This record gives sequence, C-alpha cells and structure tokens, in this order.
Amino acid sequence: MAAMVERKPLEAPKNLLEAVSMLAEAMKHAHMEARGTWHLFDLSRAILHAIMDKGKKTVARECSERSDCVQLKTPEILKELHEFKTLLTRTMLFTSRKAFAVFDEEDVLLRKTTARILRPAFTVIRDRKSKSLIVFIRGTRSLRDMLTDALCAPISFEHIIYSHGSEQSGNKKVSGHAHRGMVAAALWVKKRCIPVLLDALQHHPDFKIKIVGHSLGGGTAALLTYKLREIPQFSSSTCVTFGPAACMTLELAEFGKPFIISVINGSDMVPTLSVFSVHDFISEVLKLVTKMAVRK
Repeated sequence: MAAMVERKPLEAPKNLLEAVSMLAEAMKHAHMEARGTWHLFDLSRAILHAIMDKGKKTVARECSERSDCVQLKTPEILKELHEFKTLLTRTMLFTSRKAFAVFDEEDVLLRKTTARILRPAFTVIRDRKSKSLIVFIRGTRSLRDMLTDALCAPISFEHIIYSHGSEQSGNKKVSGHAHRGMVAAALWVKKRCIPVLLDALQHHPDFKIKIVGHSLGGGTAALLTYKLREIPQFSSSTCVTFGPAACMTLELAEFGKPFIISVINGSDMVPTLSVFSVHDFISEVLKLVTKMAVRK
C-alpha cells in the first residue's frame, strides 16, 4: 500500500502552538496509515528485521556477483577517498566545539548550533585549503531532530534543471516525492545560508560549494543541493552524505548521481528505512502469514 502524498506546504513552526498542531497532524497521519494494515509497534519489528536480515545484499556481495565491478586503486580515487574521510571527520566533530579549532574564527561564516523542529543544526565554513564553502548539516541528535524525522509523509518535490546560463522550464525538470520533514528542513537552511554563500563568493569567486551531512543531515543536504543548483551562482554545487536517511524517490535519486555522493557503511539501516520500506515489510509479513494459514 502506498503512503498518502501530502500536498500542503510545510514550514518550521513559529511558536509552541504551531509545533503542537504539527505533531498532532503527524500522529493523525501515522494512525490513518496504520489503520487496518499495521500498527506503529510494527515499526520496531521492521527495524529489527532490517538489522537481522542476513540475506540482504551488501556492496561487497553485489560486486562479487557482477562482472562489471572492479576495485578502484588509482591515485585519483585514493585522493577522493581521503577527502571523504576528512569530511566525515569534520562532520562528526561539528557536533562539538572541538571542530572549530580546525578553522580560524573568521572562517566560520554561519553557525546554528541548536536544533528545532524542522530546523536542523548547521554550519557554513570557508575552507581555504580546499577552496570550498562547506555547509555541514548535523544528523539526528535531539528529540526535536527525531520529530523532524517523524514527519515522513511523502510530498511532491521537483528540481528545475539549470543549464547554459538560463533556467530551463517545462519538461526541463525532474519530479518525484521526498520526505516532508527533510524538505522543510532543507528549505529552512537554504533561506539562511544563501546570503552568506553569495557574500563569500564575491570575495572568493573560485571557491566551490559543498553540502555535507550525516543521517537526517544527509537527507536534508541532498535535498538542499537540488534547490541550490537551481540558482545560477550555485549551479555547480556538490553534495557528500554519510549514512543519509531515505529521503526521495528513485527518479530524483538517479538524477542526482553526478553531483551527490552517498557513503554508506555496509548494511546501515538508516538509508533504507522509510515509510515505503515499512509498508513493504508489513506486506511481506502478511503474505507469509496468509500462506501459513492456507497450509494449515
């Protein structure tokens, strides 16, 4: 059963009343999804299944079964992997004050350390060494982050393709659905980081823009990258995510391959756990129960 698609725009709550109303809406949606099919308690079963499923494919296993997979050992690849490791280390450090010792105070262009519902913690850094402007988005760390995760109803999402100095419209776009809470979070970060990035590019026009995130921050970073690339000055923005939460449908994900890199550790469940995967799991369980009942 496909989840209901939300069409109502979602914005970060401006006060406590809006926050309570938003959470009530999310609980109502979850109840309607569960009614007659599955219960919210089944989510824990789905998570356990994801963790314990020994038959799932890993990257190593799939590559061993394919003839077109090769181990990459070129200096360029090793250099890129080293860059990923540096970004991952910084992403982990940016949950504490220690990370900022790596940069001069003047290179920390914007810093939002306290997360709210649909307002993730993020930091904009000027990295002179790599000539990059980096937006780090923090993953789930607080109850407020978890509530952003919980607003997971699919919502329509499209990316307008920017090319050759002009915005292309009509059929020059890719459409799909994305995680409602992460879309709202990405739009909130976009609104706040654009002025900072534009100002920095005026002083450093040769700098590249990178969006980096982990878990909830990874999904938000990917969606933010789509929206930034619609702006002429940011059309070459790239993204690196670590263990990103499932946040978009396949067509959108396929389109983002040239500019979004997702690094996943083995069978990490976060990138594959979504409303749809839970529905698929419950559907499989119901089919199994039905077969067992027929046999009896």
